[in-house]
Amino acid sequence: MRPALTGLGATASLASGAVFIAANEAGAQDAAPAQPSSGGTILLPSLKVEGADAVSTNALQTDTGLNRLPDPLQSTPQTITVIPQLVIEQQHATTVNQVLQYVPGITVATGEGNGGISGDQFRIRGFDASGDVYVDGLRDFGSYVRDSFAAENIMVLKGPSSQSFGNGTTGGVIEMESKKAHLGDDSSFELTGGMGPYGRGVLDVNRQLNETTAARVVVMGNRQDIVDRDHVYSDRWGVLGSVGFGLGTDQQVIVDYFHQHSNQRPDFGVPMVSVAGAIGEPVTEYGVPRSTYYGRESDRDLMDADVGTVLYTGQFGDWLTLTNDTRFGHYTRDLRFTPTLCASPGFPFPSTCATDVLAGNLNTPYTIWAVGGSKQTSYGGENATTAVMRFETGWFRHELVSGVDAYAQHATTDFYLPTGPEPAGTLLHPIFNNSPGFADVISPANRTTATSWDVGPFISDRVWLTPKLSILGGVRWDHYQVDANVAGSQVGTTTSFASPKASLIWEPTTQQTYYFSYAQSFTPPANNITSLSSSLGLSQYGTQPNLKPEGDETFEIGAKWSLLDDRLGATAALFRVNKSNASYTDPVTGIATTTDDNDRVQGVELGLTGKITAEWDVQASYSYMDSKIVASAISAFTPVSAAGNRVPYVSKHGASLWSTYDVASLVQGLPGHLLVGGGVNYRSDYFVNDLNTLRIHAATTVDAMVSYDPTEKYHVAINVTNLTDALAYSSAFSNGYATPVAGRTVTVTAAVRF
Repeated sequence: MRPALTGLGATASLASGAVFIAANEAGAQDAAPAQPSSGGTILLPSLKVEGADAVSTNALQTDTGLNRLPDPLQSTPQTITVIPQLVIEQQHATTVNQVLQYVPGITVATGEGNGGISGDQFRIRGFDASGDVYVDGLRDFGSYVRDSFAAENIMVLKGPSSQSFGNGTTGGVIEMESKKAHLGDDSSFELTGGMGPYGRGVLDVNRQLNETTAARVVVMGNRQDIVDRDHVYSDRWGVLGSVGFGLGTDQQVIVDYFHQHSNQRPDFGVPMVSVAGAIGEPVTEYGVPRSTYYGRESDRDLMDADVGTVLYTGQFGDWLTLTNDTRFGHYTRDLRFTPTLCASPGFPFPSTCATDVLAGNLNTPYTIWAVGGSKQTSYGGENATTAVMRFETGWFRHELVSGVDAYAQHATTDFYLPTGPEPAGTLLHPIFNNSPGFADVISPANRTTATSWDVGPFISDRVWLTPKLSILGGVRWDHYQVDANVAGSQVGTTTSFASPKASLIWEPTTQQTYYFSYAQSFTPPANNITSLSSSLGLSQYGTQPNLKPEGDETFEIGAKWSLLDDRLGATAALFRVNKSNASYTDPVTGIATTTDDNDRVQGVELGLTGKITAEWDVQASYSYMDSKIVASAISAFTPVSAAGNRVPYVSKHGASLWSTYDVASLVQGLPGHLLVGGGVNYRSDYFVNDLNTLRIHAATTVDAMVSYDPTEKYHVAINVTNLTDALAYSSAFSNGYATPVAGRTVTVTAAVRF
C-alpha cells in the first residue's frame, strides 16, 4: 500500500515558463544595483535584450557566484555548463538528475526521480561525482535525491577541480546556487498536474523588510506515480527559508534553512542479461515490457535532510573581497530494496536466466540478491574562508585567491538482511507481494560508524602580463582522514596530497577568450562515507590499508566567444583526462576493488547558449569522448585484464538541443508572449562495467513545450516529455540492471505572480 505524503495538506506544482520567469527576474533586478553575491563575486544585473523584455541566457556573461572562481565564465579557463532557472522551468525539471539530462558527458546511476542505493549518483566524463555535489560552494553532505525547487541555477564544472573544491572532483563538480532573499517584493505560485497521476505545487514569496533586509520562503509539494513504471512513486515536500542582512551594502549576511522529506519506492529498473561470451543489455531490449517492476511491496526510501547555511560577504574597498561560509546538515535515510539479476551461470546462485533470454524464453526465473538495504543517520559541517585580493606589482596586475576549507562528517549505518521466503517469479511475471514470514531485519553486528575530516588551505594567483595575456597558477593541500568501526573492527586511512592547476589565458577582445589549462585532482580511499550500502564498503580499506588515492590530471585547450552583441555565447574545448590508481566500487555491496588501473578519456566539447534573435533562444551542446582503460589489474571483479576496453559510463557521442521561439510577434494583435519549443537529446551507447560485457544502447529522446503569458502576471504551459515514447534508460548499475525512463508524459502548468 502506498504510504501517505505527510507534512503538506495539498500537492501541486509550478514550473513557470520562460517569459514569466524572465519578467519576474527583470522586474526584481532592474532597479537594484550590482551587489556582492553570497560567494563574494559581483552579481551582474540581468542583461536586457534590445527589442524584447526577456533576459539574455548567454551564460558567458554571468559569473560562478563563487569567490574561489571570481571571474566571469567568459574569462574562466575551464569548460563550464550552466543550466539557468529559465531553462529549468521551461523543461519542467523537478530533480537535479532531470536538470542534468541535457548536459552531454554526464551519466547517472540513479532511478527515475527516485535515486539509487546511495542517492544521486552522477558521473562526469565517466568518473564518479557522487561526492562532488555542492550548494553555494559548500559540500552537500548526505546521500539523497535532490529536488530542484530550491535551486536558482545549476552549473557543471568539468575537469579535475581539487584546487578549488578539494578531494574528489575527478570528472568535475556539480554546483547548485540556492534561491536567496533579495531586495524587492516578488511572489509567485505555480500549480502543475498531469499523467501518472502527477501533482506539484511551489509557492515562492520574497519580501523586502527594510532598505537592506529581506526574507524569502519557498515551499514545494510533489506527488507522482511514474508513467509506465509499475508500483513506482515519488512523493516529497520541502521548504527553503532565507533571510538576507545588509543586502546591497559592502557587508552582507544570508542565513538559509533547507528541509526536504521524501517518501518513495526505489526503482532499480530491470536486470541486464549477463552471460560469458556475449554483450548483455537490459531485458526490456529482448521483449520484456518496460513497465515491469522487480521490487517488492516492502521496498521503500524514506529520507529527511535538514541543512542550515550562513554566508558572509565583505567588500573592503576595491581590492579585497572576503567571504566566510558555514554549513551544517543532518540527514536520515531508511532504504529497503530488492536487487535482481539475470545472469548465467548465476551469482550467488546457479541460474539459466541469461541463456534462456538469449534463446527467446522470457518466462524464465530471475535471481534475487540477498541484500536488503540500509538505515543511515549522518551529519556534517563545513567552513570555507576565502579572500580575493586585486592589486598591482610594478607592471603586473594580480588577482590573488587564498583561503582555508575544512569539513567533518559522521555516519552511522545499519544494514537490512532479508529473512524468510522470498520467491523470485519470472521475468514476465515477477512477484510483487511479500511472502508470509518474509522480513528485512537489521543486523546490529554489522553496524558501521565512520567519521571523516579534511582540512585544505589553497592559494592561486592570476597575473596579467599584458592587458590581454594572463597566467593563472594555484595549489591546494589536503589532509584527509577516516576512522571507522566496521562490525566491531577498527579501520582507517589517512591521506595527504597537493592539487595544482595552471592556465595560460589570452583575451584579444572582451568577447574572445583562448586558454590552455592543466590541473590535477586526488580522490582518497573512502572519500564519501555516506555512500555505503553494506559494511564491506569500509572494511575493504581495513584489508587494504595502503590503498593509494586515485590521481587524475587534465589537459584542456579551449575558446569562448560572445556573439551578436553578447546575446549568444559559443564555446569549444579539446581535453584529455588521465586517471591513475583507478578503483571500482560496486554500487550494491560497496566493495572497492584493487587499484592500479589507468584510464584515459579525451575528446571535444562544443556549446552554444543565448539568443540568436530577440525571440529565438537556444541551448545546444555536443561532446565526443574517446575513452580507454590503458592498464588493468586482475581482481575478483575483473578476472581477466580489461586493458583496451572503453571506460564505463562514457558515451562516445552526446548531443542536446533545447530551443524556444516567441511566436507572439507573428500573430497580429496577440498580447504577451507565446513560446513554442522543445528539445532533442542524443546519447550513444555506453558500457556499465570495465569488462564491457553490459551495455546501454544509444538513445534519442524528444521533449516539447508551449507556454503563453498574456501579461507578466499570468502564465500557462503544456509540457510533453519523451514525446516519441522512446525506450531509453535514465541510469544503469555496474552489477547488472538499468532503469527505463518514464513513458510519454503530459503535464499542464498554471502560474500567477503577485
